[in-house]
Amino acid sequence: MYQKKHFKLTMIVPIILSVMMITGCSAQNKASADAGTGVVTETTMTDTVESSGSVSAKQLAVIAWETSGTVQEVNVATNDKASDGDILMKLNSTTAPADVIQAISTLITAQQNLTNAKESDTSLAEAEVALNTAKDAYYKALGQSYTLGKTVGSEDYNAILRVNVINAQADYDKAKDNYDGYSEAADSDTRKAEARASLAQATLDLKKATSIYNYYTSTPNAMDSAEIIGNLNLAKAQMDDAQRAYDLIKNGDNSDAIASAQAAVDAAQATVNKLSIIAPFDGEVAVIYSQVGDVVSAGTEALALVDRSKLYVDVQVDETSIANVKVGNTADITFDAHNGLAATGKVTMIDPIGSSTSGVVNYTVRVELDKSDPQVLIGATATVVINIGEPQSVLFVPVTAVLSDAQGEYVMRVKNGLSERVSVISGQIVDQTVIVVGDLHKGDVVQLFTSTSSTTSEENAGPGGMEGGMIISSEGGAAAPAGGPPAP
Repeated sequence: MYQKKHFKLTMIVPIILSVMMITGCSAQNKASADAGTGVVTETTMTDTVESSGSVSAKQLAVIAWETSGTVQEVNVATNDKASDGDILMKLNSTTAPADVIQAISTLITAQQNLTNAKESDTSLAEAEVALNTAKDAYYKALGQSYTLGKTVGSEDYNAILRVNVINAQADYDKAKDNYDGYSEAADSDTRKAEARASLAQATLDLKKATSIYNYYTSTPNAMDSAEIIGNLNLAKAQMDDAQRAYDLIKNGDNSDAIASAQAAVDAAQATVNKLSIIAPFDGEVAVIYSQVGDVVSAGTEALALVDRSKLYVDVQVDETSIANVKVGNTADITFDAHNGLAATGKVTMIDPIGSSTSGVVNYTVRVELDKSDPQVLIGATATVVINIGEPQSVLFVPVTAVLSDAQGEYVMRVKNGLSERVSVISGQIVDQTVIVVGDLHKGDVVQLFTSTSSTTSEENAGPGGMEGGMIISSEGGAAAPAGGPPAP
């Protein structure tokens, strides 16, 4: 990873670029010889920051098997498109672990329960039957509760029974008096025997009438009362539950039952899904690792899926340049793996939290490609040049047109056969030309010179010990830095 700031030059007249910074063309020439003329050219220059990084895709996933078994189906090939939810591969279910096989049966049952919960007509009918049953049980318990603190028989019926007891008592008393009248008679006396029989019958009739009367005038005992109250409370609660369930279904709100059934389906489906490789997003099959017949286990890689709809490069920009980088800046991108392949993009994200490496703080800048080129390999190294300034027009003159004296740098402009001095300030050298600022215009003709002798002053030397950024040849002539293409 590297990063540097430089200028991007687009020549209006053809110029082949080879950049080298200088501080000026300030060599003190003792003598110069006329070497013809040159032309002032114009160039569009933009400030840039250059860095590099690896190409990444919007999404990239290496999908692995979640259970063991034998691969039965491979439904895709390399470079095939896949949609979210597509089944890309499948295991033979008979070779899977027992819990996965059991989940297949569980899933069928859970799906049926979910269907039933969603079918409101059937559910409503079942809820209505349950409600009616609960109501019957409640009303029976309620009826039993009405006997609490009351006699078994009604007031009128008990009055009749009371008369029966009184009559039976009178008959008993009469029979007793009649029998007592034969107390002195012998037991063999037939009249005494008849009186005894009448008394016995009267006694039985009195006991029966009294027993019936006592029953119908009695109330349930304490134990019976507790049971009756408990049954009533239970029946009431069950009826209320049945009513609420009925109302929910009738009003269309069967959400609790549906949610419960759906949870059971989801749990079983998640286990069954272990038999398959399912696309987690829309993408393209990059690599296939598993083939039909392969025996795999949980964690075995099946395939790689990539979403190339958006490609981006994350680059590092140091703290001296990050302030100039803005979201929306355009960028030019080239790729080490593809000579000549280029792309454009823009800055979409700047991480405000930097990281320090060897004392240098860098910030991550994401540059998203404008188009996803299928030739671009994921992970390939990309050189990114971010444009951080507006394009500006600058003027260039041949390096040998710039002279220097006590007044400063200048060029000799040739106009109507006459030469005139034009003060300039020189800057960056590009091949055998140099950027100048002064009262010049595109197309102006300037005099070129060849030095016949020269000296080099450390005070005026440019970077690398070059006088004014120029290399002074051993023959006394001024030449552009070696290694560049021919001047325009």
